[in-house]
Order: sequence, then structure tokens, then C-alpha cells
Amino acid sequence: MNKDYIQTWIDLAIEDLEVSKILFDNRKYSNSFYHFQQASEKGLKAYAFMVKTYTSENDANKTGHYTLKVFIDSANERQKEIDFLKDYEFEKIIGSKNLEDYSNNLVSGLKSFPQRKEIFEYSNEILDDLLKTINDLSEYNFEFPENFKEVLMEKMDSIFDLVHKFNPEKVEEAKKDFRDFIKDEKQLNQLIENTKEHIAISLIEYYYLLILCCSNLISHNHNNIARYPEFNFNPLVYYNSDLPIIQKLPKFAQYLYEALLQLKKWNDLII
Repeated sequence: MNKDYIQTWIDLAIEDLEVSKILFDNRKYSNSFYHFQQASEKGLKAYAFMVKTYTSENDANKTGHYTLKVFIDSANERQKEIDFLKDYEFEKIIGSKNLEDYSNNLVSGLKSFPQRKEIFEYSNEILDDLLKTINDLSEYNFEFPENFKEVLMEKMDSIFDLVHKFNPEKVEEAKKDFRDFIKDEKQLNQLIENTKEHIAISLIEYYYLLILCCSNLISHNHNNIARYPEFNFNPLVYYNSDLPIIQKLPKFAQYLYEALLQLKKWNDLII
């Protein structure tokens, strides 16, 4: 997808967020939250184009305002990967409990998502939990176990044992090459550093993706009710300074702004 096209999504999202702040500062809460929702939606769609989850304008149009579908589709794909790993007995390496816990977390996560036309009213406690989760991930520091070499050898031996039946000769050759490699402390340390760098990059991406997820989660379906009155509903009354999502909006907007700036940096790197 053309990087200029993606940049337009990001620029429009940033503009929506800036408008949201101006309206919030002037206590125009319903329209402020509407523009926050728009910034969240456009930011996530920009990311989806960037990582090729979306490959055409039609993909974005099919999602519409239900941007949580991006995460629902991703979770369903992860479930298929879990089934694949189980079919080929990789749970012996990863651990059956780890796979089962991961699968259960995906299921419970999907159940917590509102449906397409559903609107959740989040309490202060839930919103604080989301903010804490975002903050905790920003401060997370991954460290290898002290016995990393032993753990690596054990896991690799498990992999060799698992695939040995497919091509014994090649597996024995690969096992020997690995053991020669692991004896070289310089090569091992380089592997550790490269792996740490890869994990750090992945954690940064997960951090900003979590922000996009939370922003879209709390603003889901507010694109309509924040703008239009209904017979028994007045958005100008509903969105007030006592509403939890309004009280927490500046903090979520701050995180979202950081995420949008990061999207801009990533998009600049696209050749």
C-alpha cells in the first residue's frame, strides 16, 4: 500500500485528536469524544494498512466503524496457529499448559469485546486497569534466564527429537552444527543480543498496538451516539464531566497521540 496513502490516515487521525483536545478544553465533551473515536479508528486502520492486514480500500470499508474486527480476526488466526502446533506435537516443546492458557486467554479476550452494535459503559475501575496495563507494558524489561544456554539446548534437543522422523540424516547434521555453534561463546552472546533486540522491537510494537486496541475498545460505537440525539437520549447531557470515559479521556488521548507519532515514524521507514 502506498506510504503517502497511509500517511494521510495518520495525519487525519492526529488532526482528529487535536480537535478532540480543543473541544475537551472547551467542555464540548460529546464532540470531543467523537473526534477521539475517529482518531482511534483511523490510527488502527493506518496500522492495518502498514502491516498489510488491509491490502485495499475495500478492506477498510468492510470493517466500517467496527475496528475491533481487526483484533477479532487476528485472534481467530492465532487459534488456527495453536491448532497447527498441536497437530504437529509442538506442544511438547512449548508446553501443553502454555498453549492451553494462550488459547483460553484469546477466547476470554474475544468474549470481553462488545458486539458490532453494542455499547459498553466502562467504570473508573476498568478504565484505570486499562491505563495500568498500558503503563506496565511501557515499563516492562525482558531478561533472559541465567541458565539460558541450558534452556536453549534443552528446547533445541526437543525440536530435533520431534522432527527426527521426517529426515534423520539432516536432523543429525543440524544437531551437530548447533552443538558446534553453541560451544562458541562469542557466537552465543551475539545470538542473545540479536534475540534481545528482536524482542525489544516486538514489545515496542505490542505496546503501541495495545494503545490502539484500548482506544478503539473504549470508544467503540460512540461514533454515532456522540453526534446524534435520539428520542430518549441527548449526547450533550450524556457526555459530561462525571462520565468515567470523559474523566479518563485526556490520559487515553495522550497515549493515543504517542501511538500515532510512532505510526508516523514507522511509515517513514517504508521504502
